[in-house]
Amino acid sequence: MRRAYLDWAASAPVHPAARAAAIEALEILGNASSPHAEGRRARDLVERAREQVARLARCSPREVVFTASGTEANALAVIGGHRAVGGKVAVSTIEHPSVLLAARSLDAEVLTLPCTSDGAIDLARAEELLAGGAGLLAVQVANNETGVLQPVRELAALAARAGARLHLDAVQAAGKIDLGFATERAHTLSLSAHKLGGIAGAGALVARRGAEPVPLIPGHQERGLRGGTYAVVAIAAFGAVAEAVEREFDERRQRILRATRELERIVREAAPDAVVHGGAAERVPGIVNVRFPGVDGETLLLALDLAGVAASHGAACSTGAMEPSHVLLAMGLDPAEARSCVRFSVGDSTSDEELAHFASALGPALRAARL
Repeated sequence: MRRAYLDWAASAPVHPAARAAAIEALEILGNASSPHAEGRRARDLVERAREQVARLARCSPREVVFTASGTEANALAVIGGHRAVGGKVAVSTIEHPSVLLAARSLDAEVLTLPCTSDGAIDLARAEELLAGGAGLLAVQVANNETGVLQPVRELAALAARAGARLHLDAVQAAGKIDLGFATERAHTLSLSAHKLGGIAGAGALVARRGAEPVPLIPGHQERGLRGGTYAVVAIAAFGAVAEAVEREFDERRQRILRATRELERIVREAAPDAVVHGGAAERVPGIVNVRFPGVDGETLLLALDLAGVAASHGAACSTGAMEPSHVLLAMGLDPAEARSCVRFSVGDSTSDEELAHFASALGPALRAARL
């Protein structure tokens, strides 16, 4: 059966450049920390990947700390950052669970910044809450459920006035927008390989000089900021896809935009009453969160899957929880409305055939999911 993969925000298909780099790395013997020739060859792959990721992130290679995931990078920034500076920790109501759970694990006062109905952090309320000071502010560049771009420049200014270190979760923004403006303002910034088309098992934290977090995993690797044997295959693939994404950035973005617009057209045609969350806000291309009034979202996802369409409710790490999205609740939806929502996400290689298949499957799936 034909299938349409519309869940890129959960994990992108492996990019050909990443696959080729992984296969090459599998032929390399040795631990990248070993001093012999085999170890040096493995280390060369790691350092090449560091340079490639740094170019995508617009930072110095020395500032790139490899981790096992974007989740670990966020935990290192939030928990390790708090251990370095202390004070209150500020997060928004719409952050990824990896940031929210990291903040809640701390023995510190957590300031929770609300968002508007459009899904952007409420700057007026943020200013009020941060006026009393904070040690760390951790926010997304682009929301993982709605794609809404957050007011990073303004939040950075508020953080500076509050004397707070700024962490930016750029996992969903990387490869879709130029990260230069974010990296310039952030003390730390997180990335994930498999969201770009790399292999799951590699992430990175950009830690600016003088703003290094206290390590969560002690060890001599990564300048002492993250211990553990290097996952050379995943790291090499990360570097290769970062380089490919950077090289193809404009063309890739246009392909994602075209696929996003076509997906939204299909949704409007099949369900004229559907609501795109954050539709009036500035969003990264590729993520479309839709509420279908009178439809059970879980049933819709099952019907789409049976028809050969992969989509999701939101963050993959919370799939199966059967709880309404905390992001949508923060935007003002009630639990029933939030349960009628589905996130579709596309990428640069989403094909016309996949979108045509989605168009043929959506109408029958909606009828099957009507309450």
